[in-house]
Amino acid sequence: MGVLPMVTPGLDSASYQSPRMQRASDACRRGRARCLWIAALAVLATDPAGALEQTTAPASCDTPQHHQLDFWLGDWQVFDGETKQLVAYDRVVKEYEGCIVEESLTFLTDMYRRPGVKVRLAGIAVNRFDGESWLQMWADNQWGAILLRGAPNADGNMEFVTVIPSRHRDVKVVYERHDDGTLRVLQYVAPAGSGKWSQYGDLIYRPNR
Repeated sequence: MGVLPMVTPGLDSASYQSPRMQRASDACRRGRARCLWIAALAVLATDPAGALEQTTAPASCDTPQHHQLDFWLGDWQVFDGETKQLVAYDRVVKEYEGCIVEESLTFLTDMYRRPGVKVRLAGIAVNRFDGESWLQMWADNQWGAILLRGAPNADGNMEFVTVIPSRHRDVKVVYERHDDGTLRVLQYVAPAGSGKWSQYGDLIYRPNR
């Protein structure tokens, strides 16, 4: 998850609809809340020319790479890594023939709450492996939207970094798997293009049993 606002790339419409775009359209009819994000992922995974669908993404979503986020699936209690306080609930599921990993995160406390906003933070993330790496698109009810690209890092943890700086800053999110079944999500920020990361978030995920 990312909570820093950024400019979201626009989507160009075209008369041609690839099978991936058709599936996005079907998804829109079933649930408008996720329509923009699923459609955006479809566009990003499709050749910009639009006339022919040329992509490195496998036709099936059952490759080893498509299972790289399986550790994140489930219903979770989310704790502040510093205070150990329960701060949120997160639900992560696979949908659309296993091609999309969707997160739905709801905070119980004022953590990440924007000043002047009357409600607590809640948002969704849509994740899709595009044949080379993962794309994650996050949107919430107060900070805006953010686009990240991710892959396993040198330590074997999934690491996502913003594609476009948000408010002149880069954002990095690292998902650490622990042997006891918990996850640790570390969040970092850096001046755009500097690579000088400083940690701003530490969340511990425990199965919500």
